[in-house]
Amino acid sequence: MSKWKKRAFKLQGFSRHLYSLLLLRYTPLGEKALRKYFSEQPVERLNVGCGLGLLNGWCNVLYERNQEYGRPKVIDGALFLNYNLLKPWPWPPGSVSYIAGAHFIEHLDLNLAIEFSREAFKVLKSGGVIRLSCPDLEIYARNFISSNAGFFEQEEIRKACTFQNAQTCSQIFAAKAYDSGGVHKWFHDFSSLKNVLERVGFINVRKLKRLEGKTPDLEQLEIPQRESETLYVEAVKP
Repeated sequence: MSKWKKRAFKLQGFSRHLYSLLLLRYTPLGEKALRKYFSEQPVERLNVGCGLGLLNGWCNVLYERNQEYGRPKVIDGALFLNYNLLKPWPWPPGSVSYIAGAHFIEHLDLNLAIEFSREAFKVLKSGGVIRLSCPDLEIYARNFISSNAGFFEQEEIRKACTFQNAQTCSQIFAAKAYDSGGVHKWFHDFSSLKNVLERVGFINVRKLKRLEGKTPDLEQLEIPQRESETLYVEAVKP
């Protein structure tokens, strides 16, 4: 991207952010408007931390500070909302059937992961399912202990690593914990993620394979390129 395109992109982001501020979308008034919107137009499925992967039939939720905030919109037929999920969620309690977060939970530290899970629990229906995936600490640790350089040299793992100077198994292992320049805040294995989900009330927490489970549209949510490093977990609200 050229210097001028970068500046134009930043200016556009600033204008969208300012527009949201002027309309009070970061205030209780904006949250009230969102709650009213979703009470009148309920959603069954939430795709949280979605990045660019917008799914039809889901409300796709991402938080970008320099984008227009708090206004549901349809992009290529998919519902999208730029919203901070560390604030109280705007969906009515007990209204959602599925919540999916593919490679999202590692961007929250332990305390925030618990708060996120508590909000997810509130909006799910009884019998509703949450599915989370993230880099698996156990997979990385086993391959590190066994000195399996082939695992750490996989193209997808190296490509996702911000620290391009990382070369040894130990350097790449450590870099994963601080991936995206420190945007990763925690490194879960199954016992860790199970503990987070159970302490807020979820039951039947299961470690699954890619594309295995009750959550719909898994072939779109979970890309095959990251399967070798990924932990997949589902849990149920009683």
